[in-house]
Amino acid sequence: MTSEINTRAIKVDNSSLADLKNACDEALKEYLESKGGYKQSHRHTDTKLVLGYLGCAFAAAGSYYGYIHPFELPATKFWTLVSVVLYYLFNALMMAYAYFVERDTIFSGTKTTANGTQTISVGSNVKHYSPYYDLEIHMEFSGKTASSTTKKSTHQQFSTAFRYWFDEDGVLAHDLFEADIAKFFANTEATHVE
Repeated sequence: MTSEINTRAIKVDNSSLADLKNACDEALKEYLESKGGYKQSHRHTDTKLVLGYLGCAFAAAGSYYGYIHPFELPATKFWTLVSVVLYYLFNALMMAYAYFVERDTIFSGTKTTANGTQTISVGSNVKHYSPYYDLEIHMEFSGKTASSTTKKSTHQQFSTAFRYWFDEDGVLAHDLFEADIAKFFANTEATHVE
């Protein structure tokens, strides 16, 4: 299954920065899980889903209440108003969470090594009209020795032009992409050493 994922061709429109970014994001996630050994955390997605489902549940409850009771009653108007306000509130909370907490994070996960646990958070960004894929990698390492607990963290930023990874037809060169990503992560992990 993994070899099937790695060999499938990813083809995008070279003129669309959003398509190029999304293709790189997906390839990066696949790389981190299959070759990097990280187990992805779905905390951000789960939080947004819970907020979205709560908003929909209140909207459905208000709709159901309006269905079983005539709309002319003052109580029905009140509960419809409450359900609409709660629906918009939970959707606003979901958008605020995505904007202020999740931000540009495309992958967060952990892996266990012989020396401890390594946690990673990767964010990606493409500025308007800029053909560069910007990566922000934050790693934390925690391990235990016989006498103490060790905690180290590092933060690195990398930027590469899309043209190095995509040919003129918009096909992603997996081997070049993965080689660069491996270098980025090796440089970030090297900063863990004291």
